[in-house]
Amino acid sequence: MSTIETPQSAISFAPPPQWHDHDYHGHVVQFYSEDEFLVDAISRFFGVSLAAGDAAIVLATKTHREGIARKLKERGLDVTSSELKGRYFALDAAETLSLFMLDGIPDVVRFRAVIGGVLEQAKAAAGDRARATVFGEMVALLWAAGKRDAAIRLEELWNDLAQTHAFSLRCAYPMADFHREEHSAAFRAICEQHSGVIPGESYTSLASEADRLRNITYLQQKAQALETERAERKLIQRSLQRREAELADFLENALEGVEQVGANQKILWANKAVLKLLGYSAEEYVNHNLADFYLDRNVFDRFWQKLMRGEEIYDFPAQLKCRDGSLRDVLIRSNPVWERGKLVYTRSFVRDVTEQKRVEQALRESEAQLRSAKEELEILVEQRTSALRRLSAHVLSLQDLERRRIARELHDSFGQYLAALKLNIEMLRQAPANQKLWSQSEDLMEQCIIEVRTLSYLLHPPMMEEAGLASAARWYVEGFGQRSGIAVTLEAPDDLERLPDTIEIALFRALQEALTNVHRHSHASAVHIQILHDAEQVIVEIKDNGCGIPQERLCRFNELGTGMGVGLSGMRERIRELCGELKIESNGCGTSLQITIPIAVDVPGLEAI
Repeated sequence: MSTIETPQSAISFAPPPQWHDHDYHGHVVQFYSEDEFLVDAISRFFGVSLAAGDAAIVLATKTHREGIARKLKERGLDVTSSELKGRYFALDAAETLSLFMLDGIPDVVRFRAVIGGVLEQAKAAAGDRARATVFGEMVALLWAAGKRDAAIRLEELWNDLAQTHAFSLRCAYPMADFHREEHSAAFRAICEQHSGVIPGESYTSLASEADRLRNITYLQQKAQALETERAERKLIQRSLQRREAELADFLENALEGVEQVGANQKILWANKAVLKLLGYSAEEYVNHNLADFYLDRNVFDRFWQKLMRGEEIYDFPAQLKCRDGSLRDVLIRSNPVWERGKLVYTRSFVRDVTEQKRVEQALRESEAQLRSAKEELEILVEQRTSALRRLSAHVLSLQDLERRRIARELHDSFGQYLAALKLNIEMLRQAPANQKLWSQSEDLMEQCIIEVRTLSYLLHPPMMEEAGLASAARWYVEGFGQRSGIAVTLEAPDDLERLPDTIEIALFRALQEALTNVHRHSHASAVHIQILHDAEQVIVEIKDNGCGIPQERLCRFNELGTGMGVGLSGMRERIRELCGELKIESNGCGTSLQITIPIAVDVPGLEAI
């Protein structure tokens, strides 16, 4: 590579770093990264001025003032000497700045008074033909304090002051104060307030023009790469923002409750599902202590202790208080977030299981009711079974008694008649002409026939098949009244239609059993029987004027079918087989028994006992 030499007056493509050191009327800004570089550059700037007999004014921090003085001394310029003492002014930047600031903004009147006075004093000390050089860090202090508008305003006041005072001003900013992209506009605004800009040491430390041009090229490439990366970063940021928005929307509108709780137990955030579940607004729920919404503080303490031990919690049961005073059963899943051994926040998912709990409770109650009903049914079945056993035993006993009664009737009555008839026949063989014996034999034969007919009628009235229930009932009632001495009346319609055999037999047996019970237990003097009939049902009602049935026994019979003997139990079972109903009412004045059987129901195969 060749180097092109140019005259001193020509402007090179890459200007040398010290070209502003001889600018006696400029307002130049110096950017730097290292304090040592700044101190060296400013000391060189002041060295030229002081060597030429001009005045120098330093408005800087203590560190920079001391560094500049040290560098000047190394260059042979002792600022404490009597020769330079009158032309060198070192002022503290912060103290000077405070003299003309008003409400956070530099005041033009105060600025002209303070800075203009210092310039006039310096020029007077150096001589009328001398020039003044100034280094100021006041704008850098304002910029570092975040007062960017005030810094720009101060730069403008320096430019205004240059209209009335002759001086060369050098400002300085640390490059670290412009490390972000959003500083670009302000950086350009600062540069525009200056007549010249001196780059940082990465450029000014380069000696040759070729190196500086190469550095400029590097910076252009880096700027282009940064622009590309910035564009890519913006795309990535937009993608991340979109995904964050989607995730935030997903959590906010999730059907299951989600909430975030801080280390101080206060709720940091809750989604709509949690607020809807409990009925609170965001202001009523967020930033409140989570424990305040638990029904049982001990439950919350156990939950929080698990989190503090670093456990991940699955399906933790709790009851939460709603705004309207109701309670919600929930299951909570939560895990903590830790940083450097300290809890930052917890992430919790809250699932409403109130309805599930209600259903489970209803199922438990239903199961309990079923168990109770099963036990009651088993007891009832056992009681019914026991009653049926007794009924079966009683039926067998009755059958045995009936057989013995029939045998006794046959032996005591019918047998006697037959024995007498046999004797008469033997006597007639010896005296066939004895008319008296023939007459006695005919009477004995007639009595035998009557006894057999009576016994047959009691076992099964033949007129039931021929004439029906009403005729059989009249025949039986008449005989019962004669045998028992009880006044029995029967009220039955003359046109009572024939009923199914099973119904007629069941009603006749019920009538037999009822009158038997009246005769044995009621001590009644009168019984009234009524038979009613329509197209749907037949009703038989039997009333007596006896002593009645104790209420305790009657209630037990109505509820359990026990306590009244097997006669009534058998009667009820026979009626139930026909889908009928047996109703018994009793008091101290008598008992009423009502049997109702639907005619439409036919149960074939039922035989009379």
